[in-house]
Amino acid sequence: MARSWLLALGLVAVVFTAGCNGEDHIISVDNPPHRVDGVYSVTGDDQVTIYWRENQESDIDYYKVYRNSAPTGTFTLIGSSDNPPFVDAQVTNGTTYYYAVAAVDRQGQESEELSYENAFDTPRPEGFGVTLTDAAVTPTTAGWDFSAQLRRSSTDALTDIYYDASSGSFLVHAVNGVKIQDAGYVALIDVDFGPPADEGWSTDGIVEAIPGHSFIVLTPEGHYAKFEVRSQSAGGIVIDWAYQIDPNNPELAPKIARKQP
Repeated sequence: MARSWLLALGLVAVVFTAGCNGEDHIISVDNPPHRVDGVYSVTGDDQVTIYWRENQESDIDYYKVYRNSAPTGTFTLIGSSDNPPFVDAQVTNGTTYYYAVAAVDRQGQESEELSYENAFDTPRPEGFGVTLTDAAVTPTTAGWDFSAQLRRSSTDALTDIYYDASSGSFLVHAVNGVKIQDAGYVALIDVDFGPPADEGWSTDGIVEAIPGHSFIVLTPEGHYAKFEVRSQSAGGIVIDWAYQIDPNNPELAPKIARKQP
C-alpha cells in the first residue's frame, strides 16, 4: 500500500435531516483524524526508531507508518503500531530513509494528510565495550579500525585511532590521515551529527582519553565516526562506537530534542 505525499485540506461536513416536527437537526459527521505531528527518528544499527506525538482525538485506534527513499513522492506502508515508537528493522546500514505517520480511528478512517515533518535517517553500525590496550605495552590490540570494526596494531596502516599511555598521560591518537575532536562530556547517543571537515579538529591528531567524553572522527575517505570512552586505565580504555558507512554523511544519531517540535 502506498500514499502520495499530498497536503490536502480537511473538510468539515454536516448533514441536515428533518425531524418529526419538521425541525432541522444538525448531525456532526465523524471526521478523519488530524494529521500526526512531532514525528522524528533515532538512528540505530540496522534499524531506525520512529517516534511521534499521539493525537488528541478520543477515538484513535492505531497509527500507520510509511517509508520512502526520497522526501517527496509515494510513501509505502511498512507497518502499524498502537502507539509510538515504531522500530523499522527492514533497513540497510548506509542507506537513507524518509518516514511519515498517519492516524487511524475506530471507524477505519485515516488522516487525510501524512505527517509533514521531514523525518529521515541513515542507519549505521555501532558497537559497545571494545577494549584498546596501551600501545606501549600491547601494541597489537591498541588500535581500532572503524570501517572493518576490529582492533588492529597501533602501527597498522589501516588503523584509525590507537590508545597510548606511555608518557604518563592517557591519550588517543588519530593516525593515517584521520581527524579527531573532543565533543566533551556527552553521551554517545547525543553526538548526533559530525562537524564540517574544517571545523574544530585537533591540530596534532591527539586527544586526552577522558572517561565520559565522546569524540568525533573523520576518515580521509569522508566517513564520520564517533566513540565514547567508558573507562580508562594505564592498561587500556573501553569504548563504545558508531561509524557512518555512507560517505560524506555526517548523520550519526539525531538527538531526540532536535527533531521534536
